[in-house]
Amino acid sequence: METPKLDVQLRSTIQHPGQSAETHNMQATGKIIEKKGQAYLLFEEQTEGMPAVRTTVKLHADDAFIMRKGGVQMRLPFRPDDVRFGTYGNGPAVMDLAVHTNELQWEPGRFAVSYDLHSEGNLLGKYQLTITYSEVAQ
Repeated sequence: METPKLDVQLRSTIQHPGQSAETHNMQATGKIIEKKGQAYLLFEEQTEGMPAVRTTVKLHADDAFIMRKGGVQMRLPFRPDDVRFGTYGNGPAVMDLAVHTNELQWEPGRFAVSYDLHSEGNLLGKYQLTITYSEVAQ
């Protein structure tokens, strides 16, 4: 059975220290796969003039992650009220990150996370990400 295509909408708000918040919206086509009883949302980000970035989101309310591969390499693990360690790379440079998850929600069709990113003890920014997805009408 073929996996239904999904319309994926991303909305992210980033607040860097001392700056006003920026909001970014993106649309993609994706699909959900299941591995060992766990759901994953897969989609590809296209930015003009940049290599495509393949994104995988582990959909779970207690233990989730976002992994990106391509023009950007990133792994951000999320666990509510906990600090987990992730990485961000652009080219050969890779930066270790501490990810403090403030809020994590998942229900079919909507994944939302609010988190703070730290590197070398410094706050890089406060992030809010909401991903909504629904089947594409055939």
